[in-house]
Amino acid sequence: MKRYFAILDIESTGGAYNKEGITEIAIHKFDGNQVVDYFQSLINPERAIQEFVVKLTGISNKMLQNAPKFYEVAKRIIEITEDCVIVAHNTSFDYRILKLEFDRLGYDFTKDTLCTVELSQKLIPEADSHSLGKLVKALGIAVSNRHRATGDAQATLELFKILLQKDSKQEILKSLIKKNEHFHLSQKQIDLINNLSEEAGIFYLYGKEDNLIYTGQSKNIKTTLSKKFASQSKKDVSLQKKTKNIIEQLISNELYRNIKFLHETEGRFKNKELKKNTSEKQEDLLLEKHKAFLLIEKENSSSQKYVYFIKNKELKYFGLCKLNYQISKIEILQKNLIKIEQDLVVYGQLIEQKFKENPEKYEIQLLED
Repeated sequence: MKRYFAILDIESTGGAYNKEGITEIAIHKFDGNQVVDYFQSLINPERAIQEFVVKLTGISNKMLQNAPKFYEVAKRIIEITEDCVIVAHNTSFDYRILKLEFDRLGYDFTKDTLCTVELSQKLIPEADSHSLGKLVKALGIAVSNRHRATGDAQATLELFKILLQKDSKQEILKSLIKKNEHFHLSQKQIDLINNLSEEAGIFYLYGKEDNLIYTGQSKNIKTTLSKKFASQSKKDVSLQKKTKNIIEQLISNELYRNIKFLHETEGRFKNKELKKNTSEKQEDLLLEKHKAFLLIEKENSSSQKYVYFIKNKELKYFGLCKLNYQISKIEILQKNLIKIEQDLVVYGQLIEQKFKENPEKYEIQLLED
């Protein structure tokens, strides 16, 4: 029997994990050579759309008032996906949302799936990024209506054609087809995710014996962990099974968050470096200009100050201080800050990067040698 591919993209309301609804869907039925069927529709999710999703997609609650509800298009989706492998960019999200809507109708929608993120990681390993937007740009794929189902499904289709062409032996396609026997988490794990913040910070996953099993950082903790707990990669599935508790530390300041994360996980990042800007001259670099100095960034909404103590081009201490007295007395400052035991090249690169982006945010206080 001939195998078809249902290449799709879904936009959702956002919100609590497994509480979302579909707002738009686009599906290309592809036989490996050409599109043989196509379906697209806005969908009334019968629930409110999160504000950040409205800003991202442009789809508002008002736009969907007269759109069909999911049960009204469900039969058409079943028909167009018959005998198909589901293909999407981050399939764990799109397939979960689609399956969730069918579950609400009491229908078992179970399909094999392929993820173009994973395929592109295997077949285009040299790409700087495997996000859809950056991949299509790098590959010269024309795309419009980004962050809408129509545009993203079309972009995924064109990307999939390239990936099929590269996979001449068909080995990767065969190995990455998943049976999707589980998209289920325990209620406790779902509650853990739903209680997370949609803010930036560092998160810590703990196992059965309250042992730390994973540390991560994100600009949106809830979104990042929702994806990780929907993923079917062996590594993530193993992490899902082991996780019994999640602790988050909200840190809005990006430089401080990045350095704190790297400091706490430096065993895994000993050789990590950012991409170097070859146009930079040594005399233009902040760390080259001064032998010993403090780089201070004041928190806009409070008296807190982020302080980075740099000497001989290396980050020696970093942390938060509230009082000028603490900063003016070096011996006191050192006691308040976190000591760097092993300098990493990436610390200095992060500092240089953030300082160049907005030097007005920072104060430089020179120290005596």
